[in-house]
Amino acid sequence: MSRKTKLALSMQFFASFSFFVVQIFIPQYAEMLHASKFQIGIIATFFSLALFTSSWLFGRFADKIGRRKIILIGFFFSSLTFLLGFFASTFTALFTFRILAGFAAGIYPGALAAYVYESGGKMGKYAGVGAIGMALSQYVAGVIATALGVRFLFVVSAITFLTAFFIALLGIKKEAYVPMHISLFPKEVVRRNHKIYVPLFLRHLGATGIWAYWVLYLGQLGANNYWKGMLNVFNFGTQFLVMYFVIDRINTKKSIGWGLLLSAGVFFYFAVCPSYLWIIPGMIATGFAWSFLYAGSLREATEHNKERATASGLVQSSISLGNIFGPLVSSIIVSLTGTYKASMYFAFLITLVAFGYYYIASRRSAAGS
Repeated sequence: MSRKTKLALSMQFFASFSFFVVQIFIPQYAEMLHASKFQIGIIATFFSLALFTSSWLFGRFADKIGRRKIILIGFFFSSLTFLLGFFASTFTALFTFRILAGFAAGIYPGALAAYVYESGGKMGKYAGVGAIGMALSQYVAGVIATALGVRFLFVVSAITFLTAFFIALLGIKKEAYVPMHISLFPKEVVRRNHKIYVPLFLRHLGATGIWAYWVLYLGQLGANNYWKGMLNVFNFGTQFLVMYFVIDRINTKKSIGWGLLLSAGVFFYFAVCPSYLWIIPGMIATGFAWSFLYAGSLREATEHNKERATASGLVQSSISLGNIFGPLVSSIIVSLTGTYKASMYFAFLITLVAFGYYYIASRRSAAGS
């Protein structure tokens, strides 16, 4: 493994840790600030809208001006904006700070994925290192939320984002870069990759509707703060093992298809779990499902597009677009039904639709090639 690859993977580890160490407890923090169930969903929606916009714009910029500048800007502003959450004392303040954090966190993913690929790194290992960062973040989140309170998670996030910034600042050398001409709306990139972007959007439309209320659902099943964090360790730990050691050996078409089908099954399973301990096998299965889908999609985007940062940024944008509408749809479903389980049944159905779209689009693409 080259020095550049090791450097890139270390940045991915710290960035993933920083992003996810606060995520699971945002609904609980919002509830502590007297947010309604609908408002909790709205926070996730606008965070994702900011992330979507930023990923779209800065993936393109990274293909225009190079990877280093975009990575540095993304890490630095993520550190500042995630720290702001510590000072939120009202729902309005938290809502505003999360929008800023979402925009900052969307700056670097496309550039970082492109840098990894161009450094000789494998997308499976790249995603796997991110997953181990996520896994560790969930364990740390549970411990810190229990010992110090949820607010201190924002401080941890800011410090680790700043660590990633200094790794990039000191490690990535200035290199000559030939800019690409990328339009504001890269229609050709979208057309070429719609078979992965649309299923990612639909799957995440359902998934984030679940995650918007996940920590509250776990509380209903009897989980304390420690277990709310610990359960995600099973998910992210599985992701690390599968992404790092398996994904790069699997055909991308099979990987994405399996990811969609397994996701649908897991979403249905969550709705019928009688207690939080039953969630454990579901989280392990979620780790397999997301590994197959996400890493397979990243491989498809980086291996078959010369506009790698743009194509990779649109992978994140597709996920973020699902994140925008998922919590919004889920907040309506939960408000009307009074149960979090209804959002899980919706996720099950919409992910089956995503698989159908991917299956048909892949067959048409193969027939046309």
